Amino acid sequence: MQMLLTVLLQLMVIGTLVKTSRRRLEDALPWFCFFLVLMPLEAKVVIPGLFDVNTMRVSLLTLLCLYWKKRKRLNREPIPFRGMMFVHIAWAVLSCMYSLAVTTSFKQLLAQVLEFYLMYYLLVRIISSVTTIHKMLYAMMMAIAICCVLGLFEPYANWSVLRIFPSQNWITYNGGLDPLYSELGRGIRVRSTFPHPILFGDALAMSIPLALYLISIWPKGRQRSFLWVSLILMFWAIYKTESRGPWLATAMCSLMLFFMVKKRVRRYLVILAVLSGIAVLSRPGILDTINALYQATTDPTQPVGTSYLYRHALSVAIREAVVASPTRALLGYGLGTFRQLGLQITFLDQTRLWYTCDDNWSLFLYETGYVGFILIGALLFSAALYALRTRWMFRGGEGAMSGVFFVCLAGFYFLMLSVAAYSWGQQGYMSWILISLAVSHRRMLLRERALEANRKRSQRELHASEHRAVPELVHVGT
Repeated sequence: MQMLLTVLLQLMVIGTLVKTSRRRLEDALPWFCFFLVLMPLEAKVVIPGLFDVNTMRVSLLTLLCLYWKKRKRLNREPIPFRGMMFVHIAWAVLSCMYSLAVTTSFKQLLAQVLEFYLMYYLLVRIISSVTTIHKMLYAMMMAIAICCVLGLFEPYANWSVLRIFPSQNWITYNGGLDPLYSELGRGIRVRSTFPHPILFGDALAMSIPLALYLISIWPKGRQRSFLWVSLILMFWAIYKTESRGPWLATAMCSLMLFFMVKKRVRRYLVILAVLSGIAVLSRPGILDTINALYQATTDPTQPVGTSYLYRHALSVAIREAVVASPTRALLGYGLGTFRQLGLQITFLDQTRLWYTCDDNWSLFLYETGYVGFILIGALLFSAALYALRTRWMFRGGEGAMSGVFFVCLAGFYFLMLSVAAYSWGQQGYMSWILISLAVSHRRMLLRERALEANRKRSQRELHASEHRAVPELVHVGT
């Protein structure tokens, strides 16, 4: 029954994308973003010995088929970062050939390299209007809001929506047999449809600036009211994840947002800061939770404190493992090998095998070597700087959205220091959706600037021709 539900959900995704694309392929993109953010990794059909057919891949393959059918009517402008992507793909393939687990590495090549770049290519080719960008962002906020509502059931009803999927697909922790994430001393931490509470917090930290921006540009009505309710739920959910990284990223993104966007967003940020202060003062338990988490973080005898120290030991162990061989320094050990084979790490005076890499930047280094690390780092930061340059090129209100994209991407790159957030869960797709939107947004702004320049030039030429015609008319009349 549970497997049948999974298949029906995937058929629903296909049917929705096909139906909404009948008039224009662009109309299917908001639903595409909605499904990518909402659907969990547990919603999959496992093909033994090959790969998983999850809703992300079903959505992407459906969009690819629709694009192939309608590609003649779409834009043919150059694709930014295409060369960097090809170089990174080539190096990742070479790394996979020298992997400790070749099959696993090529599966990960499909999951965290080819899928992201294919999605980026399709979105940049299909998007043609700012209205579509706003609809896609709104659809992502709808998905996050639903995730927050589903998260309410975890601490208050002791139930997870992930239970509706086949139990063999569940991602569980601490040897548990249930998708609920419960931690000693911290209770149930909300994860909703995401693989881990920290990853849900990462997605929330990226979504809060986007929701604030949409509220600032949206006219009063049901959509704006929905965004305000969603924003309140996001703050509740990110608090209930009890994840330090997302809390810090939210504060960092809010500070950057304050200086990069219009006055209305600044006013909203001040209002939210005041409301947050009132909530903390009126409910002492919130401050006690935050203080206890801070104290535990600085205490190496507490599990929370050891997890903080583990990240330092992890980065040291990875650097030592990579430089142990010139080949591994160049090519790494292969995509996906850390989680499958583990790494011997000396931590708290003990050396044992660890399978979790809570630092995605170190994971890039371990899996693809220094060259791969430099290539993916250059690609990701070039994309963020692309959005930042757009913000400074268009200093008026029209460039504010690209400024928000930069803030979200910067926050995500910061969060990758504390968890493997890039290739595990929906937030990796979210980051590449934002990169695609940043590229599309600049194209539209440049197009509008060119049209405006052409219009002004035409007016000047018309005005000049009228002036030249006046003496001739006078001469004929005399």
